[in-house]
Amino acid sequence: MCVSCGCGKVNDNHGDSRNITQSDIITAAQAAGITPEQAAQNLMDTCQQLTSGSQKQSPRNTNTRER
Repeated sequence: MCVSCGCGKVNDNHGDSRNITQSDIITAAQAAGITPEQAAQNLMDTCQQLTSGSQKQSPRNTNTRER
């Protein structure tokens, strides 16, 4: 979906590439070597950390590739 606004239209970025779509999550997951579900969970975890003011990192990526 346009994750940014929550409209439910999975890959509609509303003509603005700054909006996050399901395709963005899939390609980000591929880049990290994780599932799209894990990428989405990591995004949710990060947002929660940002709103709570926490800077703690959550090592959810079990991919052993060097970054």
